[in-house]
Amino acid sequence: MDLATFHPVILLLALVHVVLALVEPPANVTLECHNMHNVLRWDYDQLVPGLRFRVNIGSTGGSPVVRWVDPPAKQADVSFLSDPRNEYRISVTAVIGKNESDSAPPDSIEFSYFKDALCERKCSLDLPSVNVTTLHDGKILIHFKHPWPLYKTNMPSSQISKELPVFGYMVEVVHHQKEIHHSSVCEESVCEMNFTVAASQEKHCVTVEGELKKVLVKTLRPVCAAPYKEPPSYLVHMWVVGVLLISSAVAFVLFMVYRKKTNAATSIPNFFKFAAKGMPESKGYLQEKIFVPEVVPCSPTLMDEEKDVTSFINPCDDSVLRMRCGVSAEADKGLSDSVEVATDEGSGYTQGRDLEPDEPLEVAEAPSGYEKRAGVVS
Repeated sequence: MDLATFHPVILLLALVHVVLALVEPPANVTLECHNMHNVLRWDYDQLVPGLRFRVNIGSTGGSPVVRWVDPPAKQADVSFLSDPRNEYRISVTAVIGKNESDSAPPDSIEFSYFKDALCERKCSLDLPSVNVTTLHDGKILIHFKHPWPLYKTNMPSSQISKELPVFGYMVEVVHHQKEIHHSSVCEESVCEMNFTVAASQEKHCVTVEGELKKVLVKTLRPVCAAPYKEPPSYLVHMWVVGVLLISSAVAFVLFMVYRKKTNAATSIPNFFKFAAKGMPESKGYLQEKIFVPEVVPCSPTLMDEEKDVTSFINPCDDSVLRMRCGVSAEADKGLSDSVEVATDEGSGYTQGRDLEPDEPLEVAEAPSGYEKRAGVVS
């Protein structure tokens, strides 16, 4: 068979072999390094079987390091590259079997956390939350937490210390006409600074930038504070309320005095008597209360009859009712019996039917040694 007949086939197989040998490099390789967190990202269109990505790492302070990434992932966490004493170079290569692509980007990415490094990419740290307060004397107060406790865990072990390192920082006042800078150092857990600002500005905005273990620490954007406003004074309100209360009390006392003078029977309100609560009403004397039991008659009928008899008999002279001395017990008993009989007769005695007022009442008299005297009849 003529070899010329197989020439196109041979050329096609050779071309396929060359195409397979050429591996497409990754595209759009970027690096994000901030707050000790570093992430390398890239794009790749054809994810064929057997494809892997190799991350190539080089540094000024050590030997090259390789990290492998399997699709579909197209990023790598390289946060361990945060030592501010070193500068790093990093790139990505696509590998299929024994074939590999060119590194991307061709010149690698150089970065470092050292603020004075010669590389173009310098990573930084965010300053903890900054508070700006306007004071009453035309000054502003800036205070924030020391950044070391926030980032010391990501620092190399050789740089970790128990004491707070010196944090030198500079405050720049944002102004349309000129730049104003204020510098200070901080070794406390809370950093503070106050300075005078232009009173003509409606808002006071500042940016803060400092250095911590040769690492740049700064605010992402300006921090502003509103102008100072005088706090409301409650002294005037207290005076007004006090005057009103005193005036009301004086007016009430005068009104009560006036009522007392014009009307003596006017009683004093109860709340003015609190001082005399529990004291006796008399002056210096205790009045003993005597309880007299009330005697109730056993026979209401007899009591009514006695009232009738009392009202019927007129009082007379003692000489009429006086009985002679020396009357014997039998005579006295007989006299008592006669009186009881008359009382038992009821209406005949009380109405006086058997009495003759014109004739003297004769009573049996017993002999006595006393002189008999004539009775006076009224």
